[in-house]
Amino acid sequence: MNRLLPRTDRALSETLPNWGVLLLESHHSERFTMDWRIHDFMKVIYVLHGRGNFFLGGQTLHFKSGDVIVVPPHVKNRIEDSPQVASSLYVCCIAERIWSFDSQIAEHATATPRHSDLQFTYRIASAMRRIIHQQPLETPQRPISIVSDALRILEILVQRNGQSRSTQSSEGSDRSIIKRYVEDLPAKFFEEQSLDQTCHALGVSRRTFTKYFQQLTERTWLNHIRYLAVEYAKRRLRHTDLPVTSIAFECGFNDLSTFYRQFKRQCRMTPLEYREGNRQAKD
Repeated sequence: MNRLLPRTDRALSETLPNWGVLLLESHHSERFTMDWRIHDFMKVIYVLHGRGNFFLGGQTLHFKSGDVIVVPPHVKNRIEDSPQVASSLYVCCIAERIWSFDSQIAEHATATPRHSDLQFTYRIASAMRRIIHQQPLETPQRPISIVSDALRILEILVQRNGQSRSTQSSEGSDRSIIKRYVEDLPAKFFEEQSLDQTCHALGVSRRTFTKYFQQLTERTWLNHIRYLAVEYAKRRLRHTDLPVTSIAFECGFNDLSTFYRQFKRQCRMTPLEYREGNRQAKD
């Protein structure tokens, strides 16, 4: 993400395109200053480098490298770098109309600086990185791709701030990061591709991940993914008349024979036998 751009002494112009999302790379000089601003869009800021203070209305937020800060719409704001420190920021500006379907998103998506929360900041940075690569392209899919990533950023913020205070108080430890991952996994098991990608996304080593994951689930990563997939399939087989091919697709299986093999390994019967058995039990 850190392409070399000219250092700036002043805050950049924030004029959003028609699709309502703009990502700015703001690389400050040591003489950087910013006047107070008020805007009708949300700003999500990833601090690549530096430290200083964000002033949001009457609130002061201290920041450092790796932090994520949200500036809500209609809030007076400015940034002040620490003396002799030139910050580099990635600023995602998101128009209010992007989340007009849910008026509470602005309230739930707030974020104060998150120190050492590697999983959270990695996910935000990854979405911003995709926007950076899409923004200069003159392609038909550019607007929808950028808006999709902006919505993803909002989703990550809402999800992060919906977690309990007790979970947040222990953030930063590898075990707590993996515990949150395990808790979220039933809602996204079908997206997981490989153990190495998961470890990279969480910012933990494979050895550490394997140790705590097995403590928390009593299964290997792959076996737990397959267990969640089959448990989901069993619910769909019991409560819907969907074809087995559709259920296999929902579970993340592109190969029907692999789905049948995994289902039979866990349930000692085929998906159709399971469905028929549960129907007979209801009758």
